[in-house]
Amino acid sequence: MVMLNAPTGKSEDDFGGRPRPMPGKYHAVVSAAEEKGSKRKGTPGLELEFQVIFDGLAPDGKSHTTGQAGKTIPLFLSYISEKGDDATKTCIDRVTRLALSCGVLRAGESKEVDWNEAIGRELVIEIEPGDEYTDDKGNKRPGNPQISFSGFWSLGNKAVVNVPKDPSSPGMQALAKGGHAPQPAKQASTAASGNGGTAAAASGGRKPSLADL
Repeated sequence: MVMLNAPTGKSEDDFGGRPRPMPGKYHAVVSAAEEKGSKRKGTPGLELEFQVIFDGLAPDGKSHTTGQAGKTIPLFLSYISEKGDDATKTCIDRVTRLALSCGVLRAGESKEVDWNEAIGRELVIEIEPGDEYTDDKGNKRPGNPQISFSGFWSLGNKAVVNVPKDPSSPGMQALAKGGHAPQPAKQASTAASGNGGTAAAASGGRKPSLADL
């Protein structure tokens, strides 16, 4: 048995899970991080949740989103892929990019990351529209928004200088005082593979995508 509460004036339309942030680039914080197996196949990996700190930059690169602060989005990053060694290296590249972006790994380091240290770290994330799917009635439906393949940057990365950020956040306060910003994510491929090109090689020289994993 479970106790449920439906306040007066509420209908079933008011209960449907927490809405994810709309597509765009956002100043965010790692709100949860735990190494565990995937829910479907038990594949080892990293289960994460990110919380948007500040309204962000819309996909058009000009306008800003509104009403998105406080929303969260989950992500599971696999450590291995059933598609083979190249795809597994691509998985590790993606995890390394995240580690560099939130500062739990520095350029030149080779170590086992304690992902508990990532919780509370700030970075910029990119959220894109989810993959379209067909429902049981044959109707096309938009999928849930998701974090893009390479959608992680450190706060000080020049690639996201135009993304709005909360100047009062601990991460931005550290940058303002000349603190050491997390290593820019562009270093991820070199740190992960030693040759600077694992992700591209794993996808035939093109930009990697979620379909490669």
